[in-house]
Amino acid sequence: PTFMSALLAAARAASRRVVSHHRRDATPLTTLRRMSTYPPHMELPMPALSPTMTQGNIARWKVKEGDEIRAGDSVAEIETDKATMEFESQEDGFLAKIVVGDGAQNVPVGAIVAVMVEDKEHVSAFAGYVAPAAAAAGSTPAPAPGKASSSSASPSVETGGRMWPSVRRLLAESGIDPSTITPTGPRGMLVKGDVLAAMGLCAAPVPSPSAAAAEKPSTTNAKPSTSPTASRQPPTPEDDSENWEDLPVTSIRRVIASRLLESKTKTPHEFVTAEVSLASVALLRAALKANDVRASVNDCVLYAAARALRASPKVNAKWDDARAAAVTDPDVDVAVAVATDGGLITPIVRRADTKTLTEIGDEVRELAGRARKGGLKPNEFTGGSFSVSNLGMFPVDQFSAILNPPQGAIMAVGRGVDKIKIDETTGELFDEPTMSVTVSADARVADAADVARFLEAFREVIEQPAEAWATGA
Repeated sequence: PTFMSALLAAARAASRRVVSHHRRDATPLTTLRRMSTYPPHMELPMPALSPTMTQGNIARWKVKEGDEIRAGDSVAEIETDKATMEFESQEDGFLAKIVVGDGAQNVPVGAIVAVMVEDKEHVSAFAGYVAPAAAAAGSTPAPAPGKASSSSASPSVETGGRMWPSVRRLLAESGIDPSTITPTGPRGMLVKGDVLAAMGLCAAPVPSPSAAAAEKPSTTNAKPSTSPTASRQPPTPEDDSENWEDLPVTSIRRVIASRLLESKTKTPHEFVTAEVSLASVALLRAALKANDVRASVNDCVLYAAARALRASPKVNAKWDDARAAAVTDPDVDVAVAVATDGGLITPIVRRADTKTLTEIGDEVRELAGRARKGGLKPNEFTGGSFSVSNLGMFPVDQFSAILNPPQGAIMAVGRGVDKIKIDETTGELFDEPTMSVTVSADARVADAADVARFLEAFREVIEQPAEAWATGA
């Protein structure tokens, strides 16, 4: 018994050593095998260039394979969910391989987009480099916008089409592009036999009736019906597929849609509207114009909103999900909605309540100009305690804006229109330029009475005499 016990103990110990050795060495062996294939190198992942960025588009590479790169050099332009930004190298070296080329869309953050090496003679070793499937997922370049294909074209399958998991696994292992294979399964589905046939391992399967019907029209020689019902059938409309084209959705518009949907469905909105007089603003602008000083109605709105927010801390606040409470912002940072070709972006005028009218106007024009060119930095459009969306330059009298979380309020500004008023002293009628503003507020942050008090303060500032404004002129 003693001998047998010792023998069993030795066997168990040997088994544990084998299992432990296998577990300890499995990953390093895989890594060594991969590292031994290529010289020492560094893989460059898609960076997160904004706090909300989960994927991005590569607008263009600014360097070519083989080029020398210094730390801090801009190597590519990346379209984020907010703007087009520079991708800067963090190391010195040479660009050995561009894994994801110009125009690639929806590349996940962290996916490998390029490879760098320290020595130039190692560049040629990466000519056939292929990034790991997991790291390069989603980095397929988007097709260039063009005319839509005709509906009569033969069916094809895209990567995200309907197929069984076993078919997807076979495609991944073989490396065959599914769009190059004609499906023969029901309703145009790609089946395993299609992939095996493309690999040359079997004969092409016979198309199912539904797939065959999709590939070619029926050739049955049927006599035309002479029934009254058939004769009254409306003519088949002509194929107008050449009269439209698909336009890609920008990352900014995709994020805007997602965030606005989330805001509208999860944030309790309340709306308060007021009318204010622009008579004082008109006199102020005329006086400034005589001195060659530029001031728009939007500048005056931002000036008045900033002063009103300083007097209304409950409106100058945010909703903190982590604490499930409203948090007053210590600074008055006003975000201004700016329309760009890619979508809406909101650059921020920091501490707007401390700035003069001309300072606010100059800063807004400078920020808006860079926003339309995609040149804003993340800190210039991230945060803010309050937003202003102005459609006064369009024939829009009034509208309601959707909140921009976590901000607690946003003000929508309509155009100025002349309205007939009655002089309370003389009873005479007169025209006065007026403007409608609507504040959308998070009911968890401020109630309707708080918003009403803010609008009262806003009216007092924007209707004050011209000489009371801090113009800075």
